[in-house]
Amino acid sequence: MSYKDGEIIGEHGSVKIYKTNDQSKLVLERDNYAWAFGNEIRYYKRDIGNSAKGDCLEIGLGLGVASRHILSFQEVKSLTTIDIDYDVIQAQRQANFIDDSRHTIINTDGLSYINKTERTFDFIFFDFYMDINEDTAPEISEMVQAAHRILSHGGRISGWMCPTFKARYKNIFDSY
Repeated sequence: MSYKDGEIIGEHGSVKIYKTNDQSKLVLERDNYAWAFGNEIRYYKRDIGNSAKGDCLEIGLGLGVASRHILSFQEVKSLTTIDIDYDVIQAQRQANFIDDSRHTIINTDGLSYINKTERTFDFIFFDFYMDINEDTAPEISEMVQAAHRILSHGGRISGWMCPTFKARYKNIFDSY
C-alpha cells in the first residue's frame, strides 16, 4: 500500500499528512519525500532515553512524534520546538495537534534561534533524519556546535538521523 492510498488528515501549502490502514502509520509527504510514524518511537526512546527533563529544545517538528515523546516525561518543564517550514507546522497541527501547555512551536531557522536566544536548555534534540547530507552537514555541524552555548551545565544534546547516514555523520554529535 502506498502512503497516498491513505486519508489526508492534515494539509497546508505543499505539505500533506496521510493516515494509512497499515498499522495506523502517519506519513508526511512533501516534494515526493515521506516520513513514516511506524517505528519512529522506538528510535526516539533509544536516542532520547530518559535525558528529557527541565527545559528542552527540539529542532525539527516533523509529525510531532519526538515532541510527544519528550513531553511524556513529567520532569519536562517546557519544550520549545523550532521548525523552519510554516506549512509543516500548520499541517501537523491539523493532523496531530499537541495540546500541552508546556509546548511552544516557533517558525524560524534553528541556527538563527540558537544564536539569538538568551534561554538555556537542559536537553536539546536535533531531528535531522534524512535532512543530513554532504551539502547540509556543515550547517548542521555549526548548529550543534552553537547549541553548546545554550546548553545548561550537565545538559545533553542528542540527535536522530537515518541509520544509513549515522555512521558517516555520527561525529557531528560526538566531536563536541
